[in-house]
Amino acid sequence: MKSLYIKAMTYSLFLLLFVSCKKDETRIVAGNGTAPVLTSTQTALVLDSASAVKTAVAFNWTTSSFGYSAGLSYALQMDVAGNSFKAPKEVALNTLLTKTFTVAEINSLVNQLKLTPAMAGKVEVRIKASVSDKYTPAYSNVLPITITPYQIIIIYPSLYVPGSYQNWLPDKPTAARISSVPDNGAYEGYVYFPDATTDYKLTSAADWAHVNYGTSAPGTLNQGGGDNLHTEGAGYYLIKADIKVLTYSVTKTVWAIIGDATGASDAAMTYDTAGHVWTVTKALSAGSFKFRANGTDAISYGDKEGVPDPKGSNIIIAAAGTYKITLNLSNPGNYTYSVVKQ
Repeated sequence: MKSLYIKAMTYSLFLLLFVSCKKDETRIVAGNGTAPVLTSTQTALVLDSASAVKTAVAFNWTTSSFGYSAGLSYALQMDVAGNSFKAPKEVALNTLLTKTFTVAEINSLVNQLKLTPAMAGKVEVRIKASVSDKYTPAYSNVLPITITPYQIIIIYPSLYVPGSYQNWLPDKPTAARISSVPDNGAYEGYVYFPDATTDYKLTSAADWAHVNYGTSAPGTLNQGGGDNLHTEGAGYYLIKADIKVLTYSVTKTVWAIIGDATGASDAAMTYDTAGHVWTVTKALSAGSFKFRANGTDAISYGDKEGVPDPKGSNIIIAAAGTYKITLNLSNPGNYTYSVVKQ
């Protein structure tokens, strides 16, 4: 009997282990995910700030499968066309299978990708499906989209420049601004004065009820009053003011491009009074160039992360051809440029 009992117990344990092993064998293990299929309602967008809250585009995609649904999530990725999604902007979407973007939202994304405002740029969009960091994500097809963004203007701490050129109205858009990007009391910006002589002052707000600055001597600001600041001659002026030490400077500028792409000589730009930009259309060699004022490097801009910067690198021209080049210095702290092959 004892022998039969031991045999029965041994058999039962063996059966239990066998069943347990069978359960382990049938446990679901995540595999490679099936790729979602991505579609969009638009493939070309021209964005306008006046329509910021309106719908711009909607993306839809099919479900992905990794063998089970637990932990499955999606993200939309967008990058500049040809960049192979090396540094995409990503929007987490959890388990959603659709995403609608307003004009403002899609414009914010492409501004982060450094697309040039008011110029058609090409981006690519895809969906990433994932279940865990342990498993390789599944990616959808890539959708190419052409988007013309608008510039997002950041209003930095500013001084206003009301004067005779705009009837002394600081509360009107015609009053130019100079700004302090680091907010350290030092302001600068570019102002076009169309008249042969111009009187103006600097105001700390878009009115006359706050701190105003005139001058009591050339290069010196007078807080609270003094004489008007004054320029002789129409032109495009760089104005700098430091309200901590009460100094200012005014420099007339005429812009050009220069570099080996221009033959190492200045190619003069023309100021467009309606568009508030400097432009030149010129045949360029493969090489590079920068922007500079008045034929010297004292006031000049290269490129830093897609925008004009005094310490930026020369702008690359990859292939010879005729290009239209535009420099926009009309929004202090928000300078832009574009290079378009004709």
